[in-house]
Amino acid sequence: MQEFRVKQLGPFMARLFSSELFDSFLLESAAVRTNATWSFDGSLNRDFYDESEWNDPSVRPYATAAWSGERAFLRSLIRGRKAPASMDFVLSLKPEYLTKTITSGGGSEEDAKDISSLKISVRYDGKSAGIITGVAYKTFTPDKTAERIWDKTMSRFLEAHGIDCDEM
Repeated sequence: MQEFRVKQLGPFMARLFSSELFDSFLLESAAVRTNATWSFDGSLNRDFYDESEWNDPSVRPYATAAWSGERAFLRSLIRGRKAPASMDFVLSLKPEYLTKTITSGGGSEEDAKDISSLKISVRYDGKSAGIITGVAYKTFTPDKTAERIWDKTMSRFLEAHGIDCDEM
């Protein structure tokens, strides 16, 4: 687990909400605190879909909402003259990128098989923002190779996209 403290808030928020930079992630949960608190569970609602839609991977490829489909709505919640009091987002890397992320970082396909998801938590407290990495495992493992790879991958990702951060 690694924490990154964002140095330039405006450019980071623009990339988060107004670009495709984080579109390789799914939205697991969100909480936006403005004049009211808006809480979101990113799990897709079975009752919303008819049977054919629910079972069609082209309509519902994931169990949770894609960040790309939700960011415009979330951006609309925070637009205005006053910044939100706080925001919290938990994003997980889309499953199709998991194995490549681990193996390109020096891990093995066996390392990737033990992982349920690679996550980031984006937090804004009204003044500053930070990103915390995390790995969810399918079973207990004392091996932290995947965590080190994910931390380094996110560090390189942020740097490559001009998001200036301090590693905490």
